Amino acid sequence: MTLWILGDQLNHAAVQQLSPQRVLLLEAYELGRTPPMHPQKLVLFFSAMRHFAQELRAGGREVIYLQADTLLEALQAFFQAYPGETLYQMQPADYGFAERVGAIVEGQGGRYHLLPNRLWLLQPEDFDRWAGKRQTYRLEYFYRFMRQRTGYLMHKGQPVGGAWNYDAENRKAPPPGYRPPAPRRFAPDALTLAAFETVREKFRGHFGFLEGFEWPITRQQALQALEDFVQHRLAAFGPYQDALVEQSWSLNHSLLSPALNLGLLHPAEVVERALAEYEKGGIPLASIEGFVRQVIGWREYIYHVYRREMPGLLQANQLQAHRPVPPLFWGAPTRMRCLSTVLQRVQQRGYAHHIERLMVLANFALLYGIEPQALNAWFVAAFVDSADWVMVPNVLGMGVFASPILSSKPYAASGKYIARMGNHCQHCVYKVGETLGEQACPFNSLYWDFMAQHRALLEGNPRLGVLYKTWDKRSLEEQATLRRQAEALRERIALGEL
Repeated sequence: MTLWILGDQLNHAAVQQLSPQRVLLLEAYELGRTPPMHPQKLVLFFSAMRHFAQELRAGGREVIYLQADTLLEALQAFFQAYPGETLYQMQPADYGFAERVGAIVEGQGGRYHLLPNRLWLLQPEDFDRWAGKRQTYRLEYFYRFMRQRTGYLMHKGQPVGGAWNYDAENRKAPPPGYRPPAPRRFAPDALTLAAFETVREKFRGHFGFLEGFEWPITRQQALQALEDFVQHRLAAFGPYQDALVEQSWSLNHSLLSPALNLGLLHPAEVVERALAEYEKGGIPLASIEGFVRQVIGWREYIYHVYRREMPGLLQANQLQAHRPVPPLFWGAPTRMRCLSTVLQRVQQRGYAHHIERLMVLANFALLYGIEPQALNAWFVAAFVDSADWVMVPNVLGMGVFASPILSSKPYAASGKYIARMGNHCQHCVYKVGETLGEQACPFNSLYWDFMAQHRALLEGNPRLGVLYKTWDKRSLEEQATLRRQAEALRERIALGEL
């Protein structure tokens, strides 16, 4: 039996459970070029895979590690050495991958056999049973189901503390000068430095910096990162998890998504370690609940929604947005302080936290009108923790409201939201309190123009009725002036002159 392990399935427990005769790992460089992946994401995958192979060999496993430009070339090389072999593989997470490689394997005279992917808390049949014939999905209902199923933060069938969700307590802006603990860093070793050279040689001109790579790339390092979060940042995670601040790229976030998405950590062990620390005392309920919700709620939820709704979800574009990704997303300078700060962080590390992604980057893309598919490709390329299953529902379902399947309204906001949640606006050349004029925050006129443009679709939402009453109080002349300013801004954005 040959078990083919993908770069997001680097889990020793899964290998031990399946006990294959040999393990196959492939580096196929075409996968890093479409779209052109962030250099740190490429290093993350190549180094983690190489370390995983090294660890398997040290444990006595036979490992075949092949490197090629394409999957076809790599699999051709494998079947030349092992003609007629059956390749076993845990179910790939990304839509269409199994069908693609299955055809290649069969074309080389081999057989391809899929196994359940136990790196999820919930198997497809269990989610499908819960979802039934739902046409739309809401996280809160799924999250409560998962709490009941796992027993996490439950007592005698009821949620600990009497409430399911403490999100309202987790939307605070930190006080001036707040400095969270710095996260643990992992210096590159020889294998990682060799991965640097692979990326320099084979992937040129990609958005993002290679230097500064400090992500965990082994099981041991991932466990150390988990412990660092639980010991030093979990307690303060909740209150400021939505904050947008200049002085810290990491705040109190766990930074565990790359390790989870590689398979180095299992979601159950992550949650159970955090819960064990909570049981000792000293961790506020709002912090532990918010973290548990991210892992057993949102992460599982978006995967299964993606699995059920592809390929239609990726094709969705209910707002008919068609603008290309603007130059500032590819490194062109901008004087908008929030955008500049977040995009620099993405360029430097391939990372921004969830509110920076949703309410700065995706909000800007929504108001500007970037084509959902183009924006999704950018997110897949730009983030170290990205995957198709991660980004399609987050970007199209939540970020730019391309489909109503995950949300009843768009996550659109003016500059007031960004000012309320942090301190970017205090240092910005644009004035967040102004809507018209050269100094006005671009988010403001873009927001009102977006809402006016899509009124026919959005006005029926009860949560947006008050907003349109506010808009109608403006004179027709003021509305027209505001919308002309928004259009002029879009022209400048397209030229990279914001």
